Amino acid sequence: MAQMLGLKRDLGPLQVYATIIGTLIGAGIFVVTGKMGEIAGPAVPIVYILLAPVILTTALAYAIFMSTPLGRSPGGAYMHISRTFRNLYFGYIMMWLKWIAFIGAVGVLSVSFAEYLKFFFPGLNSVVVASVILIFFYVINLVGVRIYGWVETVMFLILLVSILVLVVPGLFTVNLEYYKPLLPYGWGGVLKAMAPIFFAYAGFEAIAQLGGETKDSEKTLPKIFILGVSASVIIYFFMSFVAFGNVPYLELAKSDMAMAVVAGKYLPFGAAGIVAIGALMAFTCSINSGLLVPPRILYAFAKDYITPHILVQVNERFRTPHINLTITAVVALILIWTKSLWVMLDIALQAMFILYFFHSLAMVALPFVNKELWESARVKLPVPLVVIFGLISMAFMAYFTAGMIAGVIDLFVIWIIVGTALYVYSVWKGKQEGIDYSKIVTTWETE
Repeated sequence: MAQMLGLKRDLGPLQVYATIIGTLIGAGIFVVTGKMGEIAGPAVPIVYILLAPVILTTALAYAIFMSTPLGRSPGGAYMHISRTFRNLYFGYIMMWLKWIAFIGAVGVLSVSFAEYLKFFFPGLNSVVVASVILIFFYVINLVGVRIYGWVETVMFLILLVSILVLVVPGLFTVNLEYYKPLLPYGWGGVLKAMAPIFFAYAGFEAIAQLGGETKDSEKTLPKIFILGVSASVIIYFFMSFVAFGNVPYLELAKSDMAMAVVAGKYLPFGAAGIVAIGALMAFTCSINSGLLVPPRILYAFAKDYITPHILVQVNERFRTPHINLTITAVVALILIWTKSLWVMLDIALQAMFILYFFHSLAMVALPFVNKELWESARVKLPVPLVVIFGLISMAFMAYFTAGMIAGVIDLFVIWIIVGTALYVYSVWKGKQEGIDYSKIVTTWETE
């Protein structure tokens, strides 16, 4: 019976907005921004502005694909790439890399949460606290997507309040002298900072995994996607502008709690504490949504019989992919306790750039290689613009990858081999059971 159950459409627009903006703000501004001061100096806000067209052209591909019937199903870029090129392995291996990257990111964010909690409770054991918070959100994700959505929304609203407390007063205390010189490391520093700062946007594609659990997803998700990413770009700029305008960039670069340091410069302790609470909410928003994504990736794989089909099971009571969620939590806990997270962070960056490159390639190819799917899209631009925007995204993703891939190439090859072996075995077993894979690649909706 459990194998026949599907996911449940319990998420509305508010919960989805909370997911995308909460995920974006949590991953970047409280972890990456301050550290980038030692690379780009006080020009970090400029980097966020320069990255805006990059992130928006990259997001466009998701908006287009989610406005097709593919937007009704989980799987995200796996579904988009595999159905565009009618090749399951191509889409699979891209998301196989992203699957482990998301788990690594969840572990990093859990540890970062523990570090920020020391603002209130110095001396805490980061590994223990990270494990506890991860297990807590494992339970939240397990007991139903409706519970997940409302927990995410409450944390997101607290986060927004803390951002207002930080930014609005901070705009009146900005010292423009801190922006002199604006480019202490030249434009080379700005370019060097673009790839790691792009990590601030990591996870924005999380809502693409909600296609099977969002009401009227084909219509709702594309709009929320573009508006949510645009709102996050604006928030990033103002938060970074306030940060570098109130604290010298070298001081920010040395801090593991950059936004708490900024708040302490012009807010009384109580208000600074609100900002620290907001930082904690930022991390918990990202942990909560980060745990949601990998199980849906495995679910989409299993629906197509390219991983063991048992992974398509959902809990009879809660209608969540409980086996996949447990696998995700266990792997994340292992990474935390073995202190392997920072290696995984490097892999996460590379997996993100590679996935976005090929996802944008799929958008460019879509009008030419799968016209029927292209015509089904509700969000469409003139084909020449689609090609131009896709090439812009691909060019930046290639640039980001070229500068960083050498350091993790061995791990990438190993993980690709592992994923390929699992794929080959699963397809062999599927064919033995009579699965028609030529039919699967032309199926648009799996829910």
